Parts: sequence; structure tokens; C-alpha cells
Amino acid sequence: MATFGLISNYAFLYTAILLFGGLSAYISERAGIINLGIDGTMCFGAVMFSIMSCPAIGLCNIGLIGLFLAILISGILSMIIGALQGIAIIKLKSDQSICGIAINFIGLAFASFVNSPLAKLLFDASKLKTNFNDFFYIGNSIYGSSVIIFLLSIFVAIILWIIINKTKTGLRWSAIGENPYAVDSQGINVIKYQWIIVLLSSMFAGIAGSLFLFNVKQFHGNVQGLGFLSLGILIIGVWKVEWITLCSIAFSLFTSVSQSTLLTNMGFLREISYSVPYILTIFILLFSSRHNNQPEHDGITFHKN
Repeated sequence: MATFGLISNYAFLYTAILLFGGLSAYISERAGIINLGIDGTMCFGAVMFSIMSCPAIGLCNIGLIGLFLAILISGILSMIIGALQGIAIIKLKSDQSICGIAINFIGLAFASFVNSPLAKLLFDASKLKTNFNDFFYIGNSIYGSSVIIFLLSIFVAIILWIIINKTKTGLRWSAIGENPYAVDSQGINVIKYQWIIVLLSSMFAGIAGSLFLFNVKQFHGNVQGLGFLSLGILIIGVWKVEWITLCSIAFSLFTSVSQSTLLTNMGFLREISYSVPYILTIFILLFSSRHNNQPEHDGITFHKN
């Protein structure tokens, strides 16, 4: 029973991480912009959460509310990365794939610097401890906070699905990814939409990065490649919110089992189990590529007439 509770907590948490990461990629590509920099943005969001969590908890005098506030602030601050990406892609018309790779390097380098001895010149990096199990776990039982995080992520996915499929704004949003010139010909400001969406995408990735820290005892400057796994989930989910959600749940179950005490005595088999979600992603991508539902204008720079 204890093992079940621990696996459930992992599953709830990883579902939220992968779902926010997958939705970050989804909303960006729906506007015709490929966001390969999710992993780097998640690293940046994780650092922002490490810095903001302590003052947020003290400000609210209630740990749980403070942590949720820190998550939100981390997402907002991650828009800095989105702004850099927007300047490069939307303003300067840079190659989107190269820009995404650069964002990954920037985010990883910044996070690594903060966790290095050099960072002590600015502040005490040893204070960036991120073991918040007291707020998310009570022993090995299922605790309400992990369930709340899971339900909030599902709620965000539902709201996003409604916006994309049932509102005028969402339909314009999707149309930009398919044919931005047709949308522009109707007098709609495509550039404005792309800026909003790039910033929103970076906020989602930053939130995913902050959630990652709830399951580590010390942040080492990376998010274990979960940003890249989120991109895989987007493709496996054929650019549909409902399938991205289901894929996030499925992959979180694999990840949670591999990190649970269930495999503690299995020696090297437990180490191999860590790679199962990533290996599974590769194989599924190979067999699901024929069902590509990628927006037609995805990755192509928009030049206003």
C-alpha cells in the first residue's frame, strides 16, 4: 500500500510536468512556431522557483499557498526566455530550430552557473535546496497537494481545448499555424498573436520546470531531459490536447514505477528502467510518424505583406 501511495504521488506530479511541457510545445506550434527550447526554459523556471520559493512561503506564512505562488511567479519570470525567443524568431526572423537549440544552451548554462561555486559570488547557492516533500508527501501515502497539482494541470488542458476548438480567438490561433497569410489578409494581427503565444508557451514550460523540483533533493542544473520528452509527447499525441494529456499520464506511470521503491532490490534492472520512457518514446515516434497532424506552416517564418 505504501508503494502504491509513493507511485501515485510520482505519477500525479510527473503527469503535471509532462502535460505542462507538452502543452507548451502545443500552443507554440499551433501558431506556427516550433519551440525546441522547452528543456532550457524548464531549467530557467526551475532556477526561478528555487530562488522565489523561500520568500513566497515567508510572505504567505502558509507553506502550500506560498509554493503555489512561487510556481506562478516562476512561470511569469520564464517569459524572459519567451521574450528572447520572440525577438529572435518573430522580430529578427531567425531559424526556429537553431533558436530553440540556443535557448536550451542558455537555460542549461544559466542553471548550471547558479549551482556552481562561482554562483557564491552572487548569493549562497547552497540555499537552493528543493526538497519540499513535507508539502507533497506524508510518509508514503497519497497527499492532497500532488492531487491538486494533477487536477490543476488537467483543468488547464480542458480550458485550453475549449479555447482552441470553441472560441473565435482559438480558431484564429489554429488558423495562423495552418496559413498565417490567409489570416493576415482578414486584417488580423498575426504578429501580435505569435508574441502572446510565445510568451504563454514559455510560461507553461517555466511552470513545468518549477514542478520538477518537487521531486528532487538538490537541483543540479538540468531537468533530466523532460523538456525533450515533452516534445515527443506532443508528436505522439498528434498535436491534439486530449491525446497529449493521455500520453502524459501514460509516460508518468512508467517514470513513477521506475523511480519507486518497488525496484530498489533489482540492481542494474532499476537503472535500465529509468530509460524505459525515453526508449518507448523513440519506438512510438517511429511507428506513429505516418499519423503526423502537424500544422502546415509550422516552423516557417511569417513575413508580413
